[in-house]
Amino acid sequence: MLKSIFVKNFAIIDNIQIDFSENMTVLTGETGAGKSLIIDAIGLLFGDRASSELIRFGETKAIIEGVFTDTNIKVSEILQELEIEEEDFLTIRREIYNNGKNLCKINGNSVSLNVLQELSNYLGNIHTQFDSEKLVNPKNYFNFIDNEEIKLLLALYQDKLKEYNKVKKEYDTLLANEAENNQKLEFYKYQFNDLKNVNLNVDEENDLKERSNVLNNYEKISSQINEFINIYDNNDILDKIYESIQLLEKIEKYNNKFSKYKTILEENYYNVNDILEEIHLDFKNQDIDYNELDEINERLGIYSDYKRKYKMSTEEIVNFYHKLEEEIQKVENFDILSEKLKESVDKLYNDLLSVAQKISDLRKKVAHELVEKIRSNLLDLQLSKTILDIVIKSDSSQFKKNGIDDIDILITFNEGEPLKPLSKIASGGELSRFMLALKAITANQFVNQTLIFDEIDNGVSGSVAYSIANKIKEISQKSQVLCVTHLVQVAAISDHQLHISKEIDNNRTKTNIKELNYEERVEEISKMASFGLSSEASRNFAKELLKNSIITK
Repeated sequence: MLKSIFVKNFAIIDNIQIDFSENMTVLTGETGAGKSLIIDAIGLLFGDRASSELIRFGETKAIIEGVFTDTNIKVSEILQELEIEEEDFLTIRREIYNNGKNLCKINGNSVSLNVLQELSNYLGNIHTQFDSEKLVNPKNYFNFIDNEEIKLLLALYQDKLKEYNKVKKEYDTLLANEAENNQKLEFYKYQFNDLKNVNLNVDEENDLKERSNVLNNYEKISSQINEFINIYDNNDILDKIYESIQLLEKIEKYNNKFSKYKTILEENYYNVNDILEEIHLDFKNQDIDYNELDEINERLGIYSDYKRKYKMSTEEIVNFYHKLEEEIQKVENFDILSEKLKESVDKLYNDLLSVAQKISDLRKKVAHELVEKIRSNLLDLQLSKTILDIVIKSDSSQFKKNGIDDIDILITFNEGEPLKPLSKIASGGELSRFMLALKAITANQFVNQTLIFDEIDNGVSGSVAYSIANKIKEISQKSQVLCVTHLVQVAAISDHQLHISKEIDNNRTKTNIKELNYEERVEEISKMASFGLSSEASRNFAKELLKNSIITK
């Protein structure tokens, strides 16, 4: 549950700390006082995107920090994956800066917005009156029906769909290009044989360039090697090093420290001696044939000609040669390749269809069970005349992201009227009650979470308001519920009531919040019931509501 939230410099909220309790809490107060702002702040803790426009005028940043307790086991698993140390409380902090910078932190560790959004799936859920509009889009119906078992199968289906589409595209391309490739076969063979005859190779080209460089500069190299050898021969350098080693050998008899110096000099003496011998031999064995330079230049000329001809580097020409070989094999072995690919496509199709059919069968089973549960909840919400059907149509000829199904909710709220798509006939109040029925059904999925309703009861009144209040109260027995409302029925049935107000302080508007005791609740509910003016009659009505809701605080 959400234990508390701290909000600073957020729109008209200056600096507030709100402590929340278990079960059902309502937020009441006049329009524009900041009730929905508090819900927006909680939404930021759940990973909603932030805008610098929300920062209080004149300030450089806004801060929202929430503390959660008794979180879902999935939260612990995510924290372990992120290597974030678990504490007694889960703390989430958002910082929004006027330069566009946005920080998200979990238990003091910076995380991405995507991570916070993933975590929020197990922290809570915010439902506004506008969320009912999702009911008019059949694409959202998958979210109501797909349970964990279906989601696991759907992940498998989507992996297989990617593989199937890849191989199917390769097969279709092969068929589409068959005629064109047959026409190009002779040209492919000409290019292939042309390149095969010259046998270009990147390593050979580099070796030829290096050898050409040596031959073109042989006189300079020869002169410098002679000069190098003379340095050692004329100055007896090696002899002097050898003499120094002998001296150190005498000294080491008296001081062992000099053994290390002697060893180092000996190693260098033999290394230099070996190098000089190798250079002598290499120089003597140089067999310079200037005809070789002509042959090298002729071969390098071929490389230059072919790079100009194909407008490619040597490496690209070599790759092109191998690709030509593959294309020729594809054309010449078309029947074998096409048959092999066709077998792969057919197998992948059957595997994909099998998983898609399992998903479809499960959806139909879940949909049947869901219909009965929705009917029961709609009865509680005074929609007793409702006739409902969830229709799932399958088309195995078209694999889509969510499978082979199209889902529609057919409904009539009035006796004697035919079933029609929910999106075509429901009013705002009916949509709100339908969505609330779905929330009640899925409440078991939200154990150890915070469910937030922002004016879900908008547009209803009378006995329907009592039904909605009772349904929200029912949900709060399994999950913590926060509810923004203007209905006295919903306010009275809650376990806790927070009053949101605003005042002018130093010519600035700011939001205040206060948890109401019993007497204060009587006064607030009486004002809600009588257009903001408390009277003896409205106070008696408020007391009666609270009494019937078994509220004694």
